[in-house]
Amino acid sequence: MAAKLDLFVKPATLHAAMDDADVQIVAVDTPDDFADAHIPGAHRLAMADFTAKDGAVGGLIPDDATLADVFSKAGLRNDAHIVAYDRAGDGQAARLLYTLDVMGHAKFSLLDGGLGAWHAAGLPLESGTVRHDATDFQVTRQGQGIADRNWITQHREESDVRILDVRSAAEFAGEDVRSARGGHVPGAVNLDWQQLKNDHGQLRDLAEIRRMLAERDIDPSKEVATYCQTHVRSSYAYLVLKALGYEHVRGYPGAWSDWGNAEDTPVETGA
Repeated sequence: MAAKLDLFVKPATLHAAMDDADVQIVAVDTPDDFADAHIPGAHRLAMADFTAKDGAVGGLIPDDATLADVFSKAGLRNDAHIVAYDRAGDGQAARLLYTLDVMGHAKFSLLDGGLGAWHAAGLPLESGTVRHDATDFQVTRQGQGIADRNWITQHREESDVRILDVRSAAEFAGEDVRSARGGHVPGAVNLDWQQLKNDHGQLRDLAEIRRMLAERDIDPSKEVATYCQTHVRSSYAYLVLKALGYEHVRGYPGAWSDWGNAEDTPVETGA
């Protein structure tokens, strides 16, 4: 690849790299929306392809064999730099990249602002379906990027661990209830994921994000676990922390749909 792509890549930068054989663009999209308009040459995956459910708990990581098969059928390559985008606020594409990261794929970027930013920049789109040859994509699960209910329970009170809840303030307080119980993990701090974006729906200035995190006693010396309802919004926060240089970041697949639906987990309400 001629130039290294940043974790959050601007539309013009991606457009300049489109002809690079080492770059694969992946849309997280429905078949119909993809056929209507997509970035030329893009591969396609749907959220349901790389997430799993267990009853009321959503946003789980499928088993390794399933993911390897899904990524192979989509034509993804282990040697490629994968750039993901969506048309839904970047959360779905971020979740794909989180999944790739914890499956051992280290080269990836998020199209900052998604398809909307690409279109606003006047860059080309195409319609119809795109066929890509299947590959043999290999996955190797990286446990250090994954938090589950047991991990949160064991580590949430440690002085060098922070639990970052990126849902809305109403969800955090327990006023907007989307599981059997509302509220938040005791000791968690709240930063709505929308505050990580600017008025154009793209990544906010990193200095401003650092300030907001510091106000919540979060800095790169801490191990941070992010969660939301099903680890879509918090996948975006996971990538933001990576972009800020945080080396110890985990995502909580299942997230509040797991914690808030369990019968024996402690819950706090209020701000």
